[in-house]
This record gives sequence, structure tokens and C-alpha cells, in this order.
Amino acid sequence: MARMGAELRRQDFVEATVKVIAEHGVANATTRRIAAAAGCLHYVFHTKDDLFYAVYESLFDLPHQALEHVPTGTTAAEKAAEVLRQLIAWLTSHPDVARAQTELFFWAMRNNPELANKIYSVAIDATEQALERAMGAQLEKPFLQAVSRLLIHLVDGLIIAWSAHDDLARLESETETACKALALLVASH
Repeated sequence: MARMGAELRRQDFVEATVKVIAEHGVANATTRRIAAAAGCLHYVFHTKDDLFYAVYESLFDLPHQALEHVPTGTTAAEKAAEVLRQLIAWLTSHPDVARAQTELFFWAMRNNPELANKIYSVAIDATEQALERAMGAQLEKPFLQAVSRLLIHLVDGLIIAWSAHDDLARLESETETACKALALLVASH
């Protein structure tokens, strides 16, 4: 049997963890179940918290790949709305990631508030950087930070609501309403 590199094995564990959490929830994401899903016998993380944080780190960058499609030459308000629209579209096309991200954050809030705070801080930074890439210098830094936080709140709220009602058409309608509200806020600045 060929030996697998540690980084590849780590990535296999992260991907398997996303699937296990999406299917069974964090409480039932046992290391044995994750190892079986990853097809690995050797566990590559020191603790389960280390594994969960690695999963969350991997999730930060994935939705931001969708932001490469934000059109250039539009207003800051239109770009902010399109960033929200693209993030929701990406998450709906990757429902396991959306479900795992939500499950993992709520688990961290209950079981490891320090980790939850770290996750939220990193998410804010990643969102701010993505907005800055999309908009350039169209917004002043304090307002960009406020828009980044609001964007996170909107994405989280929309995804949680979608998890509850499981109606894609409703999510798309609610996303468009949120996009209009976000665009109005940015345009008013």
C-alpha cells in the first residue's frame, strides 16, 4: 500500500469531517466515524478541537472562491449585493459545507467559546478582505468593516433559515431582499 503524505491525509480528514458533521451533527462526529469516512486508520490531529478548527479554516476560503465572479466596473452598492448573492449561491451548491459550518459554529459556542470567538474573528477578517478585493478602495475602512459584519450576519441568517424551511425558491427570494437592503445601505454611505 502506498504511503499517503500527512498534508493529504489531513485534507482527507477535513473533508470527511465536513461530510460526517453534515450528516450526523457535531455531537455524533466521532473520531472513529471520521476516520472511517476518510478511509484512514491513523488519526492526524492531536485533539478533536484541532480537527474542528482545521475544518473551519478550510471552510473560510471555499465560499470566497465564488467572489472571483463579482463583476468589475459596478458601484460599491452593486458589488456588495453581488458578493452576498454569490456567497449564498456557492453555499446552496455545497449544502454539506453550509450545514457543517453552521453545526460546527453552534457546537463551538456551547463547548469552546474561545474557539467560537476565534472562528468569528477569522470569518470577519476573511469577509473584509474579500469585500476589499471586490471593491478596491470604494469604501472607507470603518464602513467596510461594518459592511463585512453585516454581510456575515445576512449569510448566516439566510443559511439558518434555509436549513429550517428547505425551500430554495424562498431562499433565493429572501437573498434578493437582503441584497437590496445591503445595496441601499452601501449606497447611502
